[in-house]
Amino acid sequence: MKEVFDAITNRIKAPYFGYSLIAFFALNWRGIFFLVLTKGTPEEKLLQFDEHTSLLTLLVFPLIIGVVVAASSHWFRYFFGVIERKPRELFDSLILEAEHENIVKQAELEQSRNQLFAVKEEELIDRAKRDEAVSDIEDSDTKDKLMRELRALRKERDKLSIDLKNVESSKTKLSTESKDLLRAAAKDKDGVIKKPKTLGERAIHAGRSAFGNGDQRIYARYEAAIKELLKYEHIQEVGSKGEIFELTNLGWETAEAL
Repeated sequence: MKEVFDAITNRIKAPYFGYSLIAFFALNWRGIFFLVLTKGTPEEKLLQFDEHTSLLTLLVFPLIIGVVVAASSHWFRYFFGVIERKPRELFDSLILEAEHENIVKQAELEQSRNQLFAVKEEELIDRAKRDEAVSDIEDSDTKDKLMRELRALRKERDKLSIDLKNVESSKTKLSTESKDLLRAAAKDKDGVIKKPKTLGERAIHAGRSAFGNGDQRIYARYEAAIKELLKYEHIQEVGSKGEIFELTNLGWETAEAL
């Protein structure tokens, strides 16, 4: 019995019979509804079922629909595959181009790092050669003086290099609104940014420019920019009311680099 039941189940699961079964329920759902869910005698239910079904809907049409759908399903899959192939190829090409650009940028970055390390290695070698040349000087006073001057010069150079890195790092961290405020404030010799707390005016002043006047959303962005500049020490507060700010040394240097 189990073998018979499994055989029937497998047959129903076949595409043709599956499509036919779906068509059968779609064409005869009214008759099935009256047969199963309505109240009445079996004769009345069968009568309602017969009124909403026929030999065509019960047998002929489901078999025909099953044949048509089973025969055309692969053609539909082929048709949609042809339509979908072009955008899929374009999408795959887009991903490959992005990966290629990423690989190129990584290679360029690696090359830049190698060049930077090569320059630093040459600088260390040059410093060692200079130190060796200084050590060959016989006059101790001249030697000590020259060593002090070399240390001071190298210290100043290292400080300039660190400041330059800080400026470049600050440029990448800052938002567009923060850069706008820095540029505008640096055009004035005082380098002041003002945020008046009055009911009649809602604008942030930097140099001779005003930002966010008449637009609360834009004003909020430039108000956040002030907090950002304070966070990265590009400006410092004057007083304790939170209305006046002035550029720091890092702020001036970053504004000049923008």
